[in-house]
Amino acid sequence: MASSWLRSLTLPQLAVLTLSVGVVYILGIAIYRIYFHPLSKYPGPKLAAATRLWWTWHQLRGKFPLTVHELHLKHGEIVRIAPTELSFTGADAWKEIYGFRSGLPENRKDPGENTDADKRHPTIINADRKTHGDLRKLLSNAFSDKVLKGQEPVLLHYIDLLVTRLHEVVDKGEPVDIVKWFNYVTFDIIGHLAFYESFDCLKNTEYHPWMSMIFNAIMYVHYIRTFQRFIDVRSIILAILPKRIVERRKWHIGLVEEKVMRRKTQHPDYIDFMSHLIQAEEKGKLTNPDLVANANLMVIAGSETTATILSGTIYYLCTHPRVMQKLLDEVRTSFESSEEINIARISRLSYINAVIDESFRLYPPAAGSHPRITPPEGANIMGEWLPGNTSMGMAQYAVFRSPANFKDPELYLPERWLDTDGPYAHDRREALQPFSFGPRNCIGRNLANIELRLILAKMLWHFDFELMPECRHWPDEQYIYTSWEKIPLKVRITARK
Repeated sequence: MASSWLRSLTLPQLAVLTLSVGVVYILGIAIYRIYFHPLSKYPGPKLAAATRLWWTWHQLRGKFPLTVHELHLKHGEIVRIAPTELSFTGADAWKEIYGFRSGLPENRKDPGENTDADKRHPTIINADRKTHGDLRKLLSNAFSDKVLKGQEPVLLHYIDLLVTRLHEVVDKGEPVDIVKWFNYVTFDIIGHLAFYESFDCLKNTEYHPWMSMIFNAIMYVHYIRTFQRFIDVRSIILAILPKRIVERRKWHIGLVEEKVMRRKTQHPDYIDFMSHLIQAEEKGKLTNPDLVANANLMVIAGSETTATILSGTIYYLCTHPRVMQKLLDEVRTSFESSEEINIARISRLSYINAVIDESFRLYPPAAGSHPRITPPEGANIMGEWLPGNTSMGMAQYAVFRSPANFKDPELYLPERWLDTDGPYAHDRREALQPFSFGPRNCIGRNLANIELRLILAKMLWHFDFELMPECRHWPDEQYIYTSWEKIPLKVRITARK
């Protein structure tokens, strides 16, 4: 009966019927997700609960961390931002989502976060638990305090070169884009530490072609992370890329391979980030493509993020004269000459640490979320039972500006990090985790902390800074695509009086 009825339908009628069934099916899924799904009890936009498209739209707009922050201000510490994803801002959630889970299954990294171009050769960021552990063990010695202390002359050489080049600019009396200069110095440093050769950005006062590739790669990674929630798009994108971009990508990979080869053959005894990886390759534990993939990652992670927080710090210092003067006093009274500024002595300063922590809080390089997934059997997170394969993350921008974690969260107040019995003594300082948390936290955090303090101290010892009026609202004019898409930060630099 039903089959004969279907056969009697004309083609237009069949099309309408098919469309109607599809609409009813989609509406049914949406209604289930909004009202009957295990995550339906958590607040958030109804559209976000119904479809991942809400999440996708805001990611592509480049303002997703800000949107999530607004949701948390409205709804509290747990917000639903997609049909199967929750966002948390509670300080204790770091440990429960990202930390070690003794005797419990791992909260795996969300597969949608894997942006490696070649799955056969994972980087330390995207590797599975065992491979990540092996890579981390190989690299941990390279980032130890002892090894970094041995690299101090390298750091100081490039930082002093930065100062020299800026003195030349000062003489011209023109405003400079400080973002560009921070990119120059951090890129030169990581080039030397990874390959025993600089990219000569400071020498040539221009971006190395690799840097342009990095900026493009960050956008590429953001799009991959966004669309991969629906389908693994890496192979598709690589297949449809224009020939020009394919050739550019081949050139880039070839450049990395060339630098890795020179590092292996010309400086085999030099102790740096690559040493242990090279030794592992020689023992057959890694392949050359593994080496190249992780070297490329180290250059990106070791330059762009450091330049970002340095730029943010200069912005906030320039817009808060009281803080700037207090930090200038600390730096300039602690050292009689620039040559006295080193790792050991900079570690004794307290206010510079507070300034950097406060800059991380308001302008975190990794402003968004890098979610984990509950094991198939589910997990208890922050006293809430979450079903298996639930995505859960912490957007740093929202966590660091949460009034539940910090008093006066929108104010730039480095003193909050030094307060022991005043109004900020009860801030949840452990909520600040700019290098993430747990077994997958940033392995280069020690280098970043040393580099930040040395560069900032040297700059402030030598120069005074004035923000140009057109950059007054610099952070508000940027988009966030995995990291901040930094626009020029124009400052007038003068030699200290």
